[in-house]
Amino acid sequence: MQESEYDSVVWDTNVGGAGDNGQGGSSSSNGNAAFGQSSTGATAIATSASPLASTNTSPFGGMESSSQASPDAGGYKSQGAAREPIDASNIETEVTVDQPRKEGEGTSNPFVTYLVTTTRTNRVTKEIRRYALRRRYQDFAWLHEQLYKQFVASVVPPLPDRRRLEYLTGDRFSEDFVGKRKHGLERFVRRVVLHPLLRTSHHLTVFLEAKDWSSEYELKPKSENGVLDTLGDTLLNTFSKVRKRDDRFIEMRDTVGRLGDNLARTQKLYLRVTKRQHDLQQAYEELGTGLVDLGDIETGMTMALVEAGNALKAHHLAVRQLAEQTEDLFLGEIDEYISYCEAYLELLRQRDQKQAEFEDLTEYLQQTAAERDRLANHQSAVGVSAVTNFIKGKVRDLRGVDPAISRQQRIENLGARISELETAVDTSREDSAVFSELVAEEYEVFGQIKQHDFKRAFSALASSHIEFYSRAVDIWRAVIPELEKLPID
Repeated sequence: MQESEYDSVVWDTNVGGAGDNGQGGSSSSNGNAAFGQSSTGATAIATSASPLASTNTSPFGGMESSSQASPDAGGYKSQGAAREPIDASNIETEVTVDQPRKEGEGTSNPFVTYLVTTTRTNRVTKEIRRYALRRRYQDFAWLHEQLYKQFVASVVPPLPDRRRLEYLTGDRFSEDFVGKRKHGLERFVRRVVLHPLLRTSHHLTVFLEAKDWSSEYELKPKSENGVLDTLGDTLLNTFSKVRKRDDRFIEMRDTVGRLGDNLARTQKLYLRVTKRQHDLQQAYEELGTGLVDLGDIETGMTMALVEAGNALKAHHLAVRQLAEQTEDLFLGEIDEYISYCEAYLELLRQRDQKQAEFEDLTEYLQQTAAERDRLANHQSAVGVSAVTNFIKGKVRDLRGVDPAISRQQRIENLGARISELETAVDTSREDSAVFSELVAEEYEVFGQIKQHDFKRAFSALASSHIEFYSRAVDIWRAVIPELEKLPID
């Protein structure tokens, strides 16, 4: 893992002024002079006031201020107001994640930090702000959790999976594993920044700009009660089914489901390709060694055979690089998008639960109102209600309760319950409608981000193959002169 030139710096630059030399001023020297290795991997040196302390006067305040308001009780009713089209913001944000470094060497809990570099450009004033801060994986997980809690009607992009075999084998500090994680973390932050709602979060601003990473911002372990509550909600909603289905969301579920299935099939097929590429690497290397050895025997063709053998060995390295690039930049993206599809399908299930809850409350209200009307009109119950009411009547007779007084009391109780249910139904109807519209808008955002990501993924796939074949042509072209020197009788 490459050592960072600086651990964490923050600097401001005005494009129109003399201070912009494209190198961040004196930030690198300041960073090297002032930096001390941090146990949390999240210190920062600032050459100006903290951006979190002056959001009203900052030219970047338009992005930050929209997320300062407290969320409403439902947690999502105010989301629509903050939403804006992709690329409509006056703030252009670019984020890179690189320079992984192992921290806490020799301790019982070593970890890896990554340099998160953020460049924010105000399209109106042309002012540029840059931040370079070290973050570890659990800091990215903290951001993911905060966004999930704040925007419950949005799909938060997935993090690279931490439950990998490398953790079980103790190889989580290998260059290969850390490199894959670095690319995955960068894709996660870029998707968040691209999302028209998630990018307005104050938590994102803290993650990208905060120079003091206190325990307040660290990921807290989930409590048992939270897990049990979630499990209870899941079990309760399992028995509630949507009666009146909306064709829009049926189509969304089918489309996203097919996308996830196709991506899983693509991943499976391309894993077979990479496996064969790994087999070819070994075969090319062994074949190259064999030709070099053959050159020692065939003295009249020694140089030609050695050049061909070395070309095969170089070709083996080119195949290995191709396999590594496609695995990092293409297969990693595919794997994350399978999780992305699952997250959107979960959001659709939440929407169905809210609609089912509204329909159940509506049905209960109708049944309660019918019971009150039946009592008011002195009508007899039918079916199961008749048996129940007969038993209740016998109990009241044994207790010596006047049937007329009992009926009136029950009518009053049912009236109070109806009033409560009407309020609950109205609230549930509004919640369901708002949540549904936000989910529909999120589908559009999901599609737009998918286009950006797929363009990047397939461009990387194409570029890696172009680079491979160009390199292969150069390798084998260099062999031709030696072959032409061979005498032919």
